[in-house]
Amino acid sequence: MHTITQFAILSLHHQASQQLMSRQINQPVNQVRLTNVAVVRLSRGGHRFEVACYRNKIVNYRQGTETDLSEVLQTTTVFTNVSKGQFAKSSLLQECFGTADEEEVCRFILEKGEVQISDQERAVQLESTLREVASMISEKCINPDNRRPYTMAQVRDAMKSAGFMVHPTRNVKQQFLDCVRLLQDKKVINIERARMLLAVVLLSVEGNDNFEERRGIAVELLIEAGVAGANIKPLVEENDPRIVFEADPSLYRQVEIITKESSVKGRLEIIQQCVTDEGDVALGSELERRAHEQQHKQNQSENTQSMTSSHDLDYSLSKELQSNLIVSGKDTIPVKESNSIGTIANSRKAQKASQKKSKKAKRREKEEQVERDERIAAEKERQRARADRLGVVEYVDGNEQTQLKSDSFCGHVTGTKPCNTCGGNFTPGEYRAHFRSDWHRYNVKLKMKGVPPVSEKEFVLCDSDAFFE
Repeated sequence: MHTITQFAILSLHHQASQQLMSRQINQPVNQVRLTNVAVVRLSRGGHRFEVACYRNKIVNYRQGTETDLSEVLQTTTVFTNVSKGQFAKSSLLQECFGTADEEEVCRFILEKGEVQISDQERAVQLESTLREVASMISEKCINPDNRRPYTMAQVRDAMKSAGFMVHPTRNVKQQFLDCVRLLQDKKVINIERARMLLAVVLLSVEGNDNFEERRGIAVELLIEAGVAGANIKPLVEENDPRIVFEADPSLYRQVEIITKESSVKGRLEIIQQCVTDEGDVALGSELERRAHEQQHKQNQSENTQSMTSSHDLDYSLSKELQSNLIVSGKDTIPVKESNSIGTIANSRKAQKASQKKSKKAKRREKEEQVERDERIAAEKERQRARADRLGVVEYVDGNEQTQLKSDSFCGHVTGTKPCNTCGGNFTPGEYRAHFRSDWHRYNVKLKMKGVPPVSEKEFVLCDSDAFFE
């Protein structure tokens, strides 16, 4: 009985193993899983053909650095649909490509086909191109007011405000030039391309070593090409064969052609790719530069007004004289002399009125400057009073420095707590009440805005209700 039971168990195990083996055999053990696939697609003869490639090898194959198809293709089979695993028939390949050789068809599709990428890959590619364009603008462009480059964040914000769109296939340098032109047209930021520091080196010529004459010819040709005369550096030595100047990058080809002319015979050297101001900005020099620019603009506006008024006066005089003079032979007879005198007087009145307007504008600017100085002085006085109240001693010894009194901050009375926002020491009960007071809340709001806090007396005097509405 026991033997029969063991035999039955063994037979059951044998049947189960047979069923398991049959199931394994029925599964597709030769299925190839395609991973890290980049599909290259080509439409030809009304049919679609695709090949499965490695993602990082397509560009190398098209550039010629990779020629082995086994390193580029995951399989040499031509598909009609890679994702579904549908193969292209040999008759279809013969009809559309004129050959049934799959390797030759794969090479043709790799050269002429279009690479299929996902939305995420396209977004990453566009973001990379946008970053490259912004980096080139930050490196090669400057603010003409201070000759300093913009940061990447400023350039990205300006590109977004101008509505610049990145093209996925165009050259990065061409897109950089288009973006600079767009920013200049939209006037989002004041920007221009940084000038290049170039040098034309005059070569020695046998029998004609007159550097002065050739230098004069070269300078004239450079000015005609668009190089400003102020950007040409003066001579360092008397017989220096180098002409150092700053030029816009768009003039580089023209300058290179000038150096190769027979009357110049020199070579072009690049001393500096982008001329920019570096280092920290000095506050005094920056204020002086801005004041000089403002004065220059004001002088230009006054000159324009005076030129306009004088032009109007000359025009009215000429028209009046032409209408009031009758020329006959050698004699000239004045007519309507009183009207011409009245017109001249009116034009002079207009000129005086324009001068009065400019004087009024100057007077108004002086008054505004005085008001600003008074406000600054009042603010300094308030800061000084607050420093005295909080125990801060200010002194000037070459540089402005501040020193805290030790008895007011370091050694406060035992049993009291200081408030770092409002200043002063409080007992534990007053300390809790102080943190719930409107004075402390008001100073916290001022601190968040970057404004110095006020004392309790100043808080009582000011109308603080408006700050808590």
